Amino acid sequence: MSTSMLRVINGETARELYPIADAIPDMADALSRFSTGQAYQHPRITADPPGHGGRVLIMPAASGDTFGLKMLSMFPRAGEKNLPGVQGVVILLDAVHGQPLAVIDATVVTEIRTAAVSALATERLAPAGATTLGVIGSGVQARGHLLGLAKVRPWESIKLYGRTAAKAHALAEWAGEQGIKVEVVGSAAEAVRDAEVVCTVTSDSEPVLQDGDIAGRNVHINAVGAFGAEWREAPSALVARSRIIVDSRESALREAGDVMIPIQEGLLGEDAIAAELGEVLAGTARGRIGDEVTFFKSLGLPIEDVVACDMVYRRAVERGAGDEISFP
Repeated sequence: MSTSMLRVINGETARELYPIADAIPDMADALSRFSTGQAYQHPRITADPPGHGGRVLIMPAASGDTFGLKMLSMFPRAGEKNLPGVQGVVILLDAVHGQPLAVIDATVVTEIRTAAVSALATERLAPAGATTLGVIGSGVQARGHLLGLAKVRPWESIKLYGRTAAKAHALAEWAGEQGIKVEVVGSAAEAVRDAEVVCTVTSDSEPVLQDGDIAGRNVHINAVGAFGAEWREAPSALVARSRIIVDSRESALREAGDVMIPIQEGLLGEDAIAAELGEVLAGTARGRIGDEVTFFKSLGLPIEDVVACDMVYRRAVERGAGDEISFP
């Protein structure tokens, strides 16, 4: 039996190999292929191991000759060891011969591809000429979104609110070092008061937005943080009066509290989802229609992870990056 080499790629290396700007066109292609039935992915599997209140998400998908299996853990006690609240890996295999190719840090890849998808949604769904951005949240995804959205719009004003002021100011300082000017404000309402684009990137289970915060304005919202049928970042009234775009109808109707709760309350029907973002990108559905609130609910697709990790792996091979180990 011959021995092959398995490449292990950590988050720092993945970030160097695959900047968000490079991920944006790749995610457009992945989303378009998904929504037009040209990509394979299995519905997300959720496991709830007993004893410690954690959750594990298992997500298989294939892109071309590469198969990937993403596994994310979400455990409330991660902070006791100063670990991220979301951790995980992606395992890549050769989809022709079944050969394991790489193990890649999924935490960083998730940050990159999620921000790239929100950048695409902003590019296609935000009001024309939008130059004001409000961000609620100050964690990893907030950092990625500040970088990603800077690639698609020339923001004249960015206001940021985070529950922990020290984290928010540290993020604003980091953003300034990247050439992105961010103003830290004292409340979520203040962050979105004049914003034409809003990103909610929190770990909250209850709405961080209020309907009145967005009243009377044309706004695009990227709702990124909440995952699960009972978790949401936006109130029902706001979602009910918005044009709703999702990454996957099936996933949104099963896993997105932002969409499911208004349906359960009778404020929306299951047909209220106007389109998948991939349909908008493929030209088979319209995005923004005139003066309105557009609401993009992002859950993340396994095909996004496999496409991103395939690019990370290919670049790692080309540049000799990562660590190789004999396998099996």
